[in-house]
Amino acid sequence: MDKNQKKLIILQGNSGVGKTTTLQNTIRELVSNHDFMITEEEAGKKDRRVVLKHKSGLLVSICTSGDTLGIIEENYRFFISQCCDFMISACRINTKTHLNNSRTNLMKTALIGFASGYWESDEVHFNADSANVKLLTLLSREGKDNIMDKLIQEISNIKNCI
Repeated sequence: MDKNQKKLIILQGNSGVGKTTTLQNTIRELVSNHDFMITEEEAGKKDRRVVLKHKSGLLVSICTSGDTLGIIEENYRFFISQCCDFMISACRINTKTHLNNSRTNLMKTALIGFASGYWESDEVHFNADSANVKLLTLLSREGKDNIMDKLIQEISNIKNCI
């Protein structure tokens, strides 16, 4: 996959809305129903970093935690160590202060900045989708299935390009 097709999805939301659960469910769905297999995994008590390989060769990395800048940096190191085509990371934000641009979200900014350096892109938009970055916001536990469907669709869109 060419560097211009690489993609980062940030699943952002408040603490406790179900980001980790949504990403865990997405991993299960991709393995069970979409021809992916787990090739690499770092597992903690609740959170995981996994690399999934599609039969086409597409590499998707999913990091289910994004609560601190340190974790975001570890997620990024994991992404680049695996040479992934598609990166998905949780990122904790406060939707009351970060969605209206009232202040910069350092973690999200760091993750997008790291990723744009990885694929050598100048196009970085911290609060909007760009060619390489997609932002999904989980506002409540009720939206988990809808967000999982969007994640699967984004991966399917890239998978079809191969």
